[in-house]
Amino acid sequence: MLEAMDLVYEDVPAPPEMRRSRSLSMAGNLWAPWDIMEDEKEVRMRFDMPGLSKEEVKVTVEDDMLLIRGEHKKDDQKGPGGGGPEKTPEKGTWWKERSFSSYDMHILLPDYCDKKKVTAELKHGVLLITIPKISDKKEIVSVDVKG
Repeated sequence: MLEAMDLVYEDVPAPPEMRRSRSLSMAGNLWAPWDIMEDEKEVRMRFDMPGLSKEEVKVTVEDDMLLIRGEHKKDDQKGPGGGGPEKTPEKGTWWKERSFSSYDMHILLPDYCDKKKVTAELKHGVLLITIPKISDKKEIVSVDVKG
C-alpha cells in the first residue's frame, strides 16, 4: 500500500525530511541534477543547468511551492535561411539545426522557510537558490485573566 501511495506523490519533490520518494517532477527533455543542503539558518539548493542563460531561467514561489522553469532554444544558422540541408540557387548547400528543451520543476517548501526572501543566482551553468529559515524564537506574551 505504501508503494502505491509513493507513486501518487512522487511527482512533488521536497526536502528530504518531507518526502518518501526521490523522483523529480519534470516535463520536457532537459534533466537537471540537483542537491539540497540545510543548516540552522537557511536551505540551499543547487541545480545543474548547463547551456541555459539567466534569461532562460525563471524562479517563482506560489504559496508553498518553489517553481523552477527553464527553456532553451537553439538555432544554429549556417546561412541566410538557417539550417539545412537546403539547396539554394546560390553556390553550395545550407545546413540547419534547431533544438528545443524545457525544464519545469515544482518543489514543496517546508513551513519554516521564509518564502518572501528567496534568492536565485545562475553561475557557470549552476542555479543556486537560497531560502532563509524563519526564526524559531518564540515570543511569550502574558495574557491577563479577567473575572
